[in-house]
Amino acid sequence: MDSGTEGSKPPATRCRVTTGLNLIQWCLGFGANLFLALPYLHRARGMERLDPQQRYLFVSNHVSLLDTILLGALCWRANCYPIIVLGDKSVWHANGFKKLLSSKIGFLLERGKSDLNRINELQEFGRAGKEFHLLVFPEGTRGDGVNVATCQPGIHYIAQEARLTIVPIFIENMQLISTKTGKFHPFAGWRKVEVHFGDAISPKDYLTMPREEFTEFVREMIAKAKE
Repeated sequence: MDSGTEGSKPPATRCRVTTGLNLIQWCLGFGANLFLALPYLHRARGMERLDPQQRYLFVSNHVSLLDTILLGALCWRANCYPIIVLGDKSVWHANGFKKLLSSKIGFLLERGKSDLNRINELQEFGRAGKEFHLLVFPEGTRGDGVNVATCQPGIHYIAQEARLTIVPIFIENMQLISTKTGKFHPFAGWRKVEVHFGDAISPKDYLTMPREEFTEFVREMIAKAKE
């Protein structure tokens, strides 16, 4: 899952919701809205259904590292913050800016962990849903912006622990601006990105699903969100 906090302690225990963190995320959301959402977002469909009094597990397709920033801006607009985003430490510690940003919004995983340690980390992230809105890119890597790839099994462990209402999201046309391997195109995607918030999924509708069925269900719901 390509998009926290480093070290042996997971950030859910180290990073709590405080007045200071809320202020930092408000500022980050305002900046993300000003510099990314306003120039590039054409429409955010279904966002009006979000309830700021309820915490969510957001699951989204993934094209660019800008996905995190864009969704952070929309969570700020909807007053659904603070958020915590599951990400890859090697990606988000690639430079100083990414490292600083991820320290305020991210729960970063290191590659190479044993299966048991990884499951424990994913469950710890899920428990962070007691205080944070959770954001996950369950495909596990950045895709083409058109198709939704198979979701990784980690989303099952997160959802089972978080027990939050799931909101599927499809980000459309982000590939016009930025991709995993391509350069940033500041004008190609001007006012062309659309974000589709799908129908909310109650925990009672997914908690009994086996892992394989659940991961395919999540993939289908993300893809369906843009319809």
